[in-house]
Amino acid sequence: MRKVDDVRRAGLKKCSRCGVFKPMDNFYRRLEKENRCKGCVSELRKIAYKKNPEKIINWVRRYRKGNPEKIRDTKLKQTYGVSVENWNKMFSEQNGVCAICKKPEKTIWRGRVVNLSVDHDHETLEVRGLLCIKCNRAFGLLEESIETMLAMIEYAEKFQKLR
Repeated sequence: MRKVDDVRRAGLKKCSRCGVFKPMDNFYRRLEKENRCKGCVSELRKIAYKKNPEKIINWVRRYRKGNPEKIRDTKLKQTYGVSVENWNKMFSEQNGVCAICKKPEKTIWRGRVVNLSVDHDHETLEVRGLLCIKCNRAFGLLEESIETMLAMIEYAEKFQKLR
């Protein structure tokens, strides 16, 4: 009994499949009762997929279709560190419009209006705001270069005077 307490205090857990003591971050947090490490769970999932890929594919499709908000929340957290709640807060603070052009998103993809994109600094990963697809693409294509943006404005003004 004493040995088990020592292992727990050291932050280790024994995988029930491979029998190796590993740090707690090698186990899924959301599956508290899961006593298999991430590596073993991954192996078992691969085996199950090879046995019956259609079953797994159908399960994933049903899950995604039935839980679009969970999928969206997970994607936002993984990619930007922003939850759907944070996204909704930014959206309402921006009055539902793009932070640059001040227009609502109008792009339709697969029959639905696309959500505003999360704009972030690619070096610091700091989230700055929400942009429409056009502004987000333009900003990215210009590599966020203020000099290039100013040169474009100068160029546009030069030829606008000729109209």
